[in-house]
Formats: sequence, C-alpha cells, structure tokens
Amino acid sequence: MHAPVLNPARSGIKARTLTILILGVLLSSLVKTATAFCDVIHIGISPQAVPKTNINDVLTAIKVWSQTAAREQGIQATLQVDLIDSPARLRKGMDERSIEIAVTTTHIVLQMSLPVETIFVSVPECSCPIHYVLLVHRDRAITNLMGLKDSSVAIPRGNYMQLADIWLNVQLQTHVHTSASSFLAEITHPEDLSEAGMQVFFHQTDAAVIPKDTLDRMGALNPQIQKDLFIMEESPRMIPVVLIVRPSWQTPLRHAMEQVIAELHTTPLGKKLLSVFQCARLEKKPITILEPTLSLLQKNQNVTQKNGDRSRQ
Repeated sequence: MHAPVLNPARSGIKARTLTILILGVLLSSLVKTATAFCDVIHIGISPQAVPKTNINDVLTAIKVWSQTAAREQGIQATLQVDLIDSPARLRKGMDERSIEIAVTTTHIVLQMSLPVETIFVSVPECSCPIHYVLLVHRDRAITNLMGLKDSSVAIPRGNYMQLADIWLNVQLQTHVHTSASSFLAEITHPEDLSEAGMQVFFHQTDAAVIPKDTLDRMGALNPQIQKDLFIMEESPRMIPVVLIVRPSWQTPLRHAMEQVIAELHTTPLGKKLLSVFQCARLEKKPITILEPTLSLLQKNQNVTQKNGDRSRQ
C-alpha cells in the first residue's frame, strides 16, 4: 500500500483550526482564572475629582451602575467602590494591589508618580481638553497681566476648574514675578461658569477665568459678549480629571472592564453615571496627553517650593 498523499493546503487549514481551538480553550481558562482570583474589582474615588457633586451621590451611582453593568456584560465580579481621601492611600492601594481602578485628579497623579502608560480622560459635555481663558472687558483697557494689579478676578467652581487657580497663579509668577494672592485685590469663586463671565460683561468684576468653550457658547447666545470681552491669556490644554487603571492589573477581566468604561456613553445607565461626573464620555489616551497639564503643575510646585525656601531665610 502507498502512504496517503497529504494536501498541503488542507493540512494548513486543519493546523490553523486546531491552533485556534487551543487558543480558545486557553483564553477561556484564563478568564475563569482571572475571575476566581479577582472576583472583586475595587474602584477608588478621590473627592477632589468631583468637588461640585455630593460624594455620596457619586458612590451610590457607581454602585448601582456596577451591579447592573457587570451583570449585563457577563463580568463575573463584584465591583466595590470606596472613597480614597488622600494621595498616599491611593498610592498604597495601587502598590498593594487593593485598588484596580481610580478616578482622581491629575494633580494627585503627579504626586503619586505611577508608571501609567494609558489613562481614561474625562470628556465634559463642552470640549476636552479644557482651555482656560482670562477675560477682561475692553472698556477697562487692560491689555496685559500687569494691568490686573489690585483687581478682582472671578474663578468659578466646577468639576473641570480645579486647575484654573493654579494656572492664573503660574501666569502671574512668570510674567509679574509675584503670586496671585499678593498681586490681586480679590479672587471670588462664583458657582456658575457663565455667571463669572457675565460679571465681567456687566463690570461687576475686573476679570474672570472660565473655559473657552463657555465663552464661545455665551457669545453664540449674545454676540455683544463676544465683542465686549477680551481674551488676555489662554491656557494650553488642561486635563483636570482622569481615570487610571492599576498598571500591574493585567488580566482578561481588566480588558473587559476597559471596554465597558469606554462604552459607558452608549447605554442609558452609563449616561446617567457620566452625568454625575458632569461628563459626556471617557476616552482612552496615552499618558503623554497629560504633558501640558503636568508641566503646569510642576511649575506651580517649583514656585511654591522656591517661595517656601525664601520664607525660611
């Protein structure tokens, strides 16, 4: 008898099919292992990331979402949400692998020095990254930062305004070589972004720092605002709030959660959760997107340290 002649093409197909089946079995095994050893996903929330939102509402919203989302997406894990009230505690949770996901500020990320390669950027309903603008009224004839000497400046509160005070202070330190608290007569903090701009428009305050997107929307509603308000300074792109995933958490469960996070804005429940954070969606980005923000924070840190050294002399 002659040995059967093998068809190379058919043999190749069978080999590939067998390889795919083996990989499928291995992946299934990995998912089950990941679920068994990581049946609780710990989410840490820094209260600084949501200064205008009741933190209890945030925790409740995440817990309700997590229970439903995990069930709908077939994620066999319990999501536990905790308040992380200090950078040290957040760093410890990352180091000891007791926190998998954290929502925090870029300022805290700088303090932690985590080896993170990618982050999720919180995109507001307006635009992202945020560009702050320093506004003055054209009638004031203030054309540079020196002209703000002994002036009042409004900087509204908000979940995306955490870096506004820092940016203004760094601008003054760089160009007039003094701090905002020493140079300005007053800094007020209105609750509403548009309110701060309108205070400048109606001559109730000398200047204001608001997102450029807010100014554009105000100008679209009232063209006179666009004519009367003058942008004296504009910031680079600022990203105040981020979501980070622990770098050492490398399981199929992580990738499943990242997909759920990226698709939050596509589900009604996810949209409700995002609204709590005053956010339209979350986008995965390389850590390099934070470079302008981290540069600003580093400059502020250097200035603060220098002033501290001078005060001790």
